[in-house]
Amino acid sequence: MITTISIPAKLLFGPGAINQLGDEAKALGKKKLMIVTYPDIRKVGLLDKVLKILEKGGYPNPIVFEKVMPNPRATMIDEGAALARKEKVDFIIGLGGGSAMDSAKAIALASTGTKPIWSYMGNRDPIENAPSIIQIPTMAGTGSEMNVGAVITDWENTHEKTSCGNPSLMAKCVIVDPEISLTLPKRQILAGGLDILTHLAEFYVTEPETLPINDGFKEVLMKVVVKYLPIAAKNPNDMVARTELSWASNCAMGGFARIGGTQGIMACHGMEEAMSGRFDICHGEGLAAIFPSWLRNVEPVRKERNRMFAKNVFGRTDVDGAKACEDWLESIGMKLRLRDLGFDISLADEVGATALKQPRTKNNPVPLTAKGVGDIYRAAY
Repeated sequence: MITTISIPAKLLFGPGAINQLGDEAKALGKKKLMIVTYPDIRKVGLLDKVLKILEKGGYPNPIVFEKVMPNPRATMIDEGAALARKEKVDFIIGLGGGSAMDSAKAIALASTGTKPIWSYMGNRDPIENAPSIIQIPTMAGTGSEMNVGAVITDWENTHEKTSCGNPSLMAKCVIVDPEISLTLPKRQILAGGLDILTHLAEFYVTEPETLPINDGFKEVLMKVVVKYLPIAAKNPNDMVARTELSWASNCAMGGFARIGGTQGIMACHGMEEAMSGRFDICHGEGLAAIFPSWLRNVEPVRKERNRMFAKNVFGRTDVDGAKACEDWLESIGMKLRLRDLGFDISLADEVGATALKQPRTKNNPVPLTAKGVGDIYRAAY
């Protein structure tokens, strides 16, 4: 197996890193800037701070597109792309969580032509005229700042949620400043932490072989989440916890977690995306609800990996990985059920059929059917 890792983005990491944004923007030499973000970023005062820094850097009047929502809609992306085309934007800043950073990438992609974003799904051909991107995550969660993927929902039509990815969408610069995550509500701290953990755990549990470097690297990152997520949730101002979680998020999906090779997959993510695309569920909360049930689904063919997960991540030798994870989720108030998240259980098999359209679900260690995915949802209900 050949492992290819390409991470060309410049990374600035640490408290106060946001103050270097003006210099980094100026270094790109671009003229027309758009900021892609949520309305709440303005409400907490962070947008004003960013605008002042950019003004000092020579960008006094950037376009602000602040219509991003969780589970970004294709129609919103198309609206942003049309504005970017009209204004001849050549530089985009994604400011926010995974939805904002995914939206920045998708808007950049769709702005290069006149077709809707949905027509770009699956197209990985490099695009010459894509706007340059700077990503600024405001939470520890998706790791979207360090990859080229963008997950979008066709909300008005099929409710399908899937990703586009293109080499041209890798950020030129990533600024990870744990201080700007201090405005994050407790609910989002916890949801982001579950996204980090499952990003790593899904690859880890489904890996068919023992890989000392790869396994060890993932174990360290997962243990960071297990230790520091409860601390950050209890004391949001704890900068040690915020910094450690930010590092874990950055590494989890930035290519670093592939060091040493991996054949693992993210089938649980594919199942959750089918759910949140249909019921607008918070991604991290949806993962918390179904992850133990999915672990039990793969346990018969990944028994040893499941036990390794329990022992090496949670320090448990008395239970399997699903139970160890469930107990930890309960201890932090994240033992969630789908019934509490707005999932219509009568549609479980139908949503399961949608999940099977996800490339991530096709190589689940236990072959899946629509009913099989529906059974996982029912077990989590």
